[in-house]
Amino acid sequence: MVSLQLLAVLADSDALVYTAAVLWGLGWGGVPTLLQTAAADAAGEAADSVQAMLVTLWNVAMAAGGMIGGLLLRSLGADSFPISVLLLLTPALILVVAARRHGFPVVRAATTP
Repeated sequence: MVSLQLLAVLADSDALVYTAAVLWGLGWGGVPTLLQTAAADAAGEAADSVQAMLVTLWNVAMAAGGMIGGLLLRSLGADSFPISVLLLLTPALILVVAARRHGFPVVRAATTP
């Protein structure tokens, strides 16, 4: 979200655009692996089915992002991207925080008597 705020406000500075790109890469680089882990852990015995659903939804999201991005680019220009993504990330952040305990439950170490 910080990278998008940089792009939304300070896109005229090359250095800040590069900084925003680095922040974006650091923030999203591990997301596919984390999503697969969370989905498999939450699904338990149905992990194979959940992985298939995750891949399908990931591809649908990429296609929808391309279509929506194209419409935004044509109608509002590239300056609309940071604000649009911020609007999309807000409910995603709420969902991730709310579902955190299901995908990444706290595992307590076993104690020996």
